[in-house]
Amino acid sequence: MRYPFRIRITDSSLYIMDLHGSEEYIHQFTYPGLKYVESFGKKGDGPGEFLDIENIRFDSQGQLWVLDANQKKIIRKTSSGLRETELPEALIRTLDFALYNDSTFIVPDYTGKYRYSLVNSKGTIIKNSGQIPTTQHRSEASNIALAQAWRSFIDYNPQNNILAMATQLGEVLEIYDVKNDSIIHIATGESGEPLFRNNGGMAIPNGIMGYSDVYVGKKNIYVLFWGYSFKDMQQGLIKSEGGDNIQIFDLKGKPIQIIHLDHKITGFCINEKKQTVIGLDVNSNQPLLEYSLPKLI
Repeated sequence: MRYPFRIRITDSSLYIMDLHGSEEYIHQFTYPGLKYVESFGKKGDGPGEFLDIENIRFDSQGQLWVLDANQKKIIRKTSSGLRETELPEALIRTLDFALYNDSTFIVPDYTGKYRYSLVNSKGTIIKNSGQIPTTQHRSEASNIALAQAWRSFIDYNPQNNILAMATQLGEVLEIYDVKNDSIIHIATGESGEPLFRNNGGMAIPNGIMGYSDVYVGKKNIYVLFWGYSFKDMQQGLIKSEGGDNIQIFDLKGKPIQIIHLDHKITGFCINEKKQTVIGLDVNSNQPLLEYSLPKLI
């Protein structure tokens, strides 16, 4: 694997998504035994191949779904092959998705008009919701540039209807009740909202690398935070990629605790049954890490 970026677990399997896979993007192992099972998601532009994969999800039936942003498709892997949903032309390059249910997706909106959209399995937008919660840039930035700067990683838990959106270029965690179409809380950390300059309608970041992954659990929300500046990156002061702390919030956005890690990781998942964090260290030849969750304050 060249850049292990996303990780998912089921009762018996562990899946790692390689963001820059040279041949396949997804690798399956037994869990917890970690014996290799197979790789799939072949890189290419032919039938049944993928130009890229941005994220992987599992539905209530245990079937795997993936997002190919370059092909503008969400694809389900079944025992009989691949089933594709073409995303609406109205959406601008969708970079993440979550499953609202087994036939509806939640996707961030990159037109800047809304915060997220619900798309059905036929590729039709059935609902748009929210706005980017900026307090600084709306009057001076184009909608598209603003949406680029506010790119967020998302997760949704159908058991409590909570959608969390965590900014890649700032320290803002948005919490929504999708079922009731309401904002629960906007939690802004010390680094604030994404900073950028508008260059010809494109957002050029000049703040920080913020969050890179988020998980909505039964009672808490977990977000992986990097926190270093683009200035330090440009000066070569950052020697490894990833974040070394996981911020924990309750479902109303109240900060609970920060887990400080001894490695920098790019992605993670939470095993709530075993009370563990499983993370991916892209800087290591042994990228898979497991930590016990602390007893929360």
